[in-house]
Amino acid sequence: MTYILRRRKLGFTSCREIARLSNTGITFVRNDKPLPQDPDKLCIRWGCTSNVPQRKVLNKAEAIHKVADKAAFRMLLDEHELCPATWDDITEWRENRGEGKYILRPRHHHQGRRFHVVEDFDVMEALCHRYGHRNIYIGEYIPKVAEYRVCVVSGRVAWVAQKTPADPKAYAWNVAKGGRFDNVRWDDWPLKVVQISIKAFDLSGLDFGGVDVMVDAEGMAYVLEINSAPSLTSPYRQECMAKVFDYIHMNGKDYIPRIEKRGGYRKFIHPAISNR
Repeated sequence: MTYILRRRKLGFTSCREIARLSNTGITFVRNDKPLPQDPDKLCIRWGCTSNVPQRKVLNKAEAIHKVADKAAFRMLLDEHELCPATWDDITEWRENRGEGKYILRPRHHHQGRRFHVVEDFDVMEALCHRYGHRNIYIGEYIPKVAEYRVCVVSGRVAWVAQKTPADPKAYAWNVAKGGRFDNVRWDDWPLKVVQISIKAFDLSGLDFGGVDVMVDAEGMAYVLEINSAPSLTSPYRQECMAKVFDYIHMNGKDYIPRIEKRGGYRKFIHPAISNR
């Protein structure tokens, strides 16, 4: 049997619908309630790092902590040239910055909150003092024309959704502040976005995650972050997650490498979603 572990105020609807749509009897439980004690069950961590008695776990606590530390993970992405240029030290930023705008955010954040667009050094210094100089990261501001979330599971893609913001001129396109996610048809998957998502996922140590990627006017793709508890507001995305978790229940969580031949989305799609 398999269960999803979530924490209070996180993922209730997503976990409930995955369990309802599962064909293998997946259940879900909150981490402040009694947990299943069978060590042979599979525990799926939905952004939750509580200790569990299970030997088999999807998304180890260390990996969830790794992507939750936005500053450190952005620095790792920057090392691999997968995200906009990023600094976690204002002195290094000052020595290397050019003209223009930059984004400052605290090390831990969520839902588009505490998002600052800065051009002036004094303002940047004041924000660093506010949050703590070792508790921030600074990223190059790149105007975007599109943003996607790519759900990667065991190295393959379960679904792709495009963000439609309430205000396209806003710096942060966050669904919690309006707008929506629109499902992208398989044939319309932006393959550059899919490829960079998988590269970022491979650095995370996660077994599944929602990779946020932006695209600029020249078609360049940049990873923004990875979410270990991606919100599922669409019945289609809920069904996809139920299918991939059922697949793992039956077949194990081993990494599934992409197909090394031409074939568009078929190279990347998870076999639980399509085996063509």
